[in-house]
Amino acid sequence: MGSMPRRARQPIPSSPATRRRRVVAGCAVLLLLAHLLLAQLTLGLAVAFTVTGRVSRWRLWWLIGPAAAGLAWTAAIGPGPAAAGFAAGPAHVLGYLGRGDLLAGLSRPPGPFAGAGRWLPGQLPIALIAGAAEAALIGWLDSLRTDRQAVRPRRPGLLAAVRTRLAASVIRAGGVVTRQGCALGVAPATGAVVELRWPEMAGGVLVAGADGQQVTVTGLQVVHAALRRRKPLIVVDVTADAAIGRALAAACAATGTPLRREGADPDLGRAITERSAVLLRVGSAELAARACADITVLAAGLRRIGVDGDGLIWVTGGERLPRSAVAALIGDGRAAGLVVVIGTASAEAAADLAGLAAALLVHRISDPFLAAALGPALDGATGIAPGASGLRPDAGGGLAEPSALGPSPSPSPSPTRAGGSLLSLGRGEFALAVNGPRRRLVPRGRLVPARLPRPAAAGQERLWRRLRYDPA
Repeated sequence: MGSMPRRARQPIPSSPATRRRRVVAGCAVLLLLAHLLLAQLTLGLAVAFTVTGRVSRWRLWWLIGPAAAGLAWTAAIGPGPAAAGFAAGPAHVLGYLGRGDLLAGLSRPPGPFAGAGRWLPGQLPIALIAGAAEAALIGWLDSLRTDRQAVRPRRPGLLAAVRTRLAASVIRAGGVVTRQGCALGVAPATGAVVELRWPEMAGGVLVAGADGQQVTVTGLQVVHAALRRRKPLIVVDVTADAAIGRALAAACAATGTPLRREGADPDLGRAITERSAVLLRVGSAELAARACADITVLAAGLRRIGVDGDGLIWVTGGERLPRSAVAALIGDGRAAGLVVVIGTASAEAAADLAGLAAALLVHRISDPFLAAALGPALDGATGIAPGASGLRPDAGGGLAEPSALGPSPSPSPSPTRAGGSLLSLGRGEFALAVNGPRRRLVPRGRLVPARLPRPAAAGQERLWRRLRYDPA
């Protein structure tokens, strides 16, 4: 048959990835041999610390504990004895191999490590420091992996747990007012307070979730903070829920804010001039649209005379409002200094209105189609890859509606990384995405409902009315 062609006998060159894996494997073998020869206890402690960190999912800061213990031990016995104890093992192993007994040692593996019970404990002070440092390096290199979705989130450390408990207790006691906005809850990963700032709410806020009660509680939290700031308040209750009226009355009584309950044709300008609260109970989509139109007229009047409304508009049951009415309400409200907060428990409405609001707060959901629709908005808030999510800032500072929010011809959803995280939210947890004035993303926060303080005394309320009405 003859010999094979010369080209076919040439070896196939290996790919760069294969060569890289070979280099990494060779370096790993060399490091293992170096540890067996020079730092036996360090190897064991590094492996133990790495396995403990992987299983417990603690943050790398916990390695400061064993490193500090080793440092204190070294300082207690003295650096010289600690270094001598650490070098006793390598000197024994290298001396054994240097006598030419390598073949005999291979036939009797305990030979190089004979008497380890005597010299191995002497390595412990420095081995604690070196093992913790190597485990931290391994954990840091592991955190640089690109497949971050396959890595389970780290558990909060002791400091984060203490901060979480303290912050939650302050918010639960009624501390909803922050320096720049409203405290919604805490971030369990760090213990920081999750707040929604007033400049971020200027372009509209959409609160969505499968649990309508959590959506309502979130809106009430913002309302409570606005009342504490003495901001005018207009509530458009499309759901006509009696519980909302009772909670709003309690919040107004606690802050000493007058509350008026109006019908479909109210005098909204009075709420701005008196800095009071108005509850509009509208039980139909037509009445809700009429109320939103009245608010846009009010906003146009404020803008015409150059007055900043400095108020809050809270709309419940946003799924019963047409998209055009919501867009006009947010746009005109922003121009007049009126913050608009829309709440909805409908997946379709949330997907349709997400492109109109500059801030998006999503509670726990179970609909993968909604996760696929809201995922691009959460990804776009980070500013990392807006092109990949189809998200772009619009002229009003909100999130322009991506193509993924419209009806998709594909029957199966394809949620993004942020959309997939929405499906993993627990009860009472939420994700917050802000598009402006500075983009930021809170991937996981826990809502902490605030208790309302006791109603203001009658004397304080009369004083507030006198200060508000007196031209001087």
